[in-house]
Amino acid sequence: MGRHDQDYLLARAIQFFAPVVPQVYYVGLLAGENDMALLAKSGVGRDINRHYYTPEEIDQALQRPIVQSLLGLIRFRNQHKAFDGTFSLPETGESEITLRWDNGDAWAMLEVDFASGSYHISNSP
Repeated sequence: MGRHDQDYLLARAIQFFAPVVPQVYYVGLLAGENDMALLAKSGVGRDINRHYYTPEEIDQALQRPIVQSLLGLIRFRNQHKAFDGTFSLPETGESEITLRWDNGDAWAMLEVDFASGSYHISNSP
């Protein structure tokens, strides 16, 4: 996402609101960057996103606000009752999308405006 934290979180929010089982690879969980040095050393294409983190690098990454936000999004998806319910895709404007989950009184909704790059998550308690 070009190292833009807001864009990265928007992409992950869409992933976590989609009607699938979301998966996050460890480099993505730590909002890591491409490891060009490892790629150059190994010559294996997949190594571009296979950085070998030291314990210190992991501790540092876990302190970053983007990683904390992503961990919060993961907890939200795993714990909110709405995600055990029904998914819907309400009608929106041309550059917008809304993803919604309903389960009885529990609901969660992601509203995205692609034109501005903004998004909002709302939910029942």
